[in-house]
Amino acid sequence: MAAGSKRKGRTGPICPVIAGPTAVGKTGLVTTLAAEFPIEVISLDSRQVYRGMHIGTAQPTPAEMDACRHHLVDFLSPDASYSAQQFRRDFTACWLEITGRGRLPVLVGGAGMYLKAVEEGFMPLPDGSEERLPAVRREIEALSDEDLTHELSAIDPTTAARLHSNDRYRRSRALEICRLAGRPFSELAAEQKPSPACGLDFPLVVLERAVEELDARISARTRVMLDEGWIRETRNLMQKHDHGGPGLRSIGYAEIVRHLSGGLPEHKLATTIVTVTRQYAKRQRTWFRPRNKLLAGSPDDNMVLRTLRDKVRQGLKALGD
Repeated sequence: MAAGSKRKGRTGPICPVIAGPTAVGKTGLVTTLAAEFPIEVISLDSRQVYRGMHIGTAQPTPAEMDACRHHLVDFLSPDASYSAQQFRRDFTACWLEITGRGRLPVLVGGAGMYLKAVEEGFMPLPDGSEERLPAVRREIEALSDEDLTHELSAIDPTTAARLHSNDRYRRSRALEICRLAGRPFSELAAEQKPSPACGLDFPLVVLERAVEELDARISARTRVMLDEGWIRETRNLMQKHDHGGPGLRSIGYAEIVRHLSGGLPEHKLATTIVTVTRQYAKRQRTWFRPRNKLLAGSPDDNMVLRTLRDKVRQGLKALGD
């Protein structure tokens, strides 16, 4: 267990956050808390939003929904794009609806950019940027790693030097901002003033496990998902949706699409999914490591549960004040 740097205390409303890499064990903690407190989950996941992608995104099961209601899952067509801006708007609507019923929302997931969206808001971009974003994103996704690095270095050498050469996701997002704004991402970041959604504080608890343990959990969960019908689920989605759409480009689904299209042998499917999922978990760990947090520790650590209980009590008290 590792303690994070101290956060500046606030007496206003809070939204506790349980974050961490895929397969780390967030659901178990949520279930424990929901048995004790009137909480509801707002999913902090960029893929659970997609309709019909139950198995491969580990959407909450009916039993888990009965134990604790989850929001922002299973509502969007796999053909549609979903942005951090949309997430912030949807989060705000959920927060108001849930707290209006006297219950406390808890953010749970591993999408770091979505957490940043509700904690800090967005850089000032020209009007029409949101409408342009899907086309800009497609253009950047088509770039090779070399071309991406070259363009970002030319436009914003400060950001290019700061981001690891293997971190294509963050480098792509930075280039998106550069193209939309016509200015370096680093300049806009320096000018940005945090604007938390609903004026909230977001006390963060990051769950972590030893790399070897997490890798084993990812491997085991992948095989369970395949046994539960992940291939059949993907085949059904392919009959209704664009194979290259945002949903079916998700980790695991993209590999199954390749398999069903003849590009990936069945005997390599599970190991390929495990490999890309482990790579994604590594990126998540890297993203959350420097974040300001209350605590980082195993979901099995009693201190983690005690810290979350304290924050849920604080959040419920603030709602009643």
